[in-house]
Amino acid sequence: MLKRFTFVGMLVFIVLGIALLTSCTLFGPEPLPNQPVNDSTKLEPNDPRYVADLLADDELESILDELQQVVPSSTFQAFTKSLNGFKLLEDEEFDPSEILNILEKHKTYIEKIEKFLDEGARRFYTHPDRQKYIVEIQGERKDKIVALAKKIKPEITEPDKLYMDFRDFSVAYNALSSLYHSYQSALQAEELVEAWRNVMRSSQNQFKSPIIIDEAENNLYYFLMGILIEDFDGIKEHFGKLTAIANPKDLLNMADIFVEEPFKITRVNKTLDALKWSVMSFLEIGDFENNTSIVDDKGFRKDGKETIVTLFVKAAGSEKCFIAKEALNQPVDLGGFKLNGNVPQKVKDVLVEFNKALPNAGVIEFTNDATTTFENSKGKSEYSYKVIVTLDFRKLYKDSIDLRDNNIGIRKAFVDTVFKDKQSYENFKKLFTGEREPTIDDVRLIVNNLPFIYISEDLANNPEFALKFQLNNNGNLNDPMIKIELRVKAMFTEVIPSAFKREITRYMIREKLKELIEQKK
Repeated sequence: MLKRFTFVGMLVFIVLGIALLTSCTLFGPEPLPNQPVNDSTKLEPNDPRYVADLLADDELESILDELQQVVPSSTFQAFTKSLNGFKLLEDEEFDPSEILNILEKHKTYIEKIEKFLDEGARRFYTHPDRQKYIVEIQGERKDKIVALAKKIKPEITEPDKLYMDFRDFSVAYNALSSLYHSYQSALQAEELVEAWRNVMRSSQNQFKSPIIIDEAENNLYYFLMGILIEDFDGIKEHFGKLTAIANPKDLLNMADIFVEEPFKITRVNKTLDALKWSVMSFLEIGDFENNTSIVDDKGFRKDGKETIVTLFVKAAGSEKCFIAKEALNQPVDLGGFKLNGNVPQKVKDVLVEFNKALPNAGVIEFTNDATTTFENSKGKSEYSYKVIVTLDFRKLYKDSIDLRDNNIGIRKAFVDTVFKDKQSYENFKKLFTGEREPTIDDVRLIVNNLPFIYISEDLANNPEFALKFQLNNNGNLNDPMIKIELRVKAMFTEVIPSAFKREITRYMIREKLKELIEQKK
């Protein structure tokens, strides 16, 4: 009996030890810190109250002043009043490099935001009692936040007490997150632009390009030249050398030709986390504003407490303080697209679906069935088509994504067959000049060797042609993370030629115009 009690006692001791070591309790998560923030309070990024530090930081005021010079005035007002909505800087048309130039000077502040997003925001949005949260902001932090409101309306009355509740935290989070991700987007855009500038600088050096891997440069150049001059032996020789460095060996794709850097998107999982919390918080602000025990019929707190949001809303001259309640019920038009099989009626319907899928829990699929007209050898014909866009967040949730890892590629068997000799090449071209009808062998040659094309083998009764683009999950063609697909109920030889001819004609006209302009200079 004593041994049994000793064993139970040891078990309880171990469980309690683990709980203490992991800073947890056996009775639920640790409460969110809600002690008033005053001048003697030292805040860390893992504390949700750190928002007050970020809003009261002199660097934020400096950033806003500088942004006012480059961002359209309407956008700047929307951002400084972003307590009236979830406005992203990147929604507007302006040069991302200007944003980068401003924020690069405030990297320390951006790093503070990053730490807060990674720690304090995660702690807040994973806590079950977040909607009940409220804390008082005092001292210098309060004064600086009020000063920001006075930038909108200098004569605004300063409240005796200022609070931050769930709605304030969520709106501030979205404003700061937008600023941070605008910086990251501008940084990646600048890196991509610089990579392409390098391409243009090196374009006079034959086919030398810093974005093409060394092993592929010469062979790619001579392969393309071979197609232009119909050098079939050269085509097969240099394509064979390209596929020799490919992985898999029989398929040449973008990853075999281009270097990784310009095509790499980083911090994808953290971006999806931020998107999840933005969507979730907007929906929860709607719940908050529908809670008649907390807010009145105009959206202000029933207990009369002045919060950051209500202060800024008053500064903006609004008589209502609804951030999400009315917006969620606005009608939405996706241009005929269905979302996960249904036609959403309201903004809330769209956000609910994304909230279920983000950050790594499910799939979003947009579909649209419609009709269009193509011009072919028989004249104009109407065809039905379907567009499918699929986002699988379960697979997208990773630290980085390589845009080269897609289904745009050519298998060696296609080149060996089509460019076997001049007769084979001419015979293949006849498919698109209407000189012969496609056969099952033609269909299989294309489908089996061009992963971005699908053609139904039932050519007589159920002709269907599809163009597909997808980002693969870890190089697997059968496991897409993102897929964009256009399916047309038509014979592929009826659809492709007119589209190709139209684009080729446009290109030739543009080039001819360039020649004429150069001659007149």
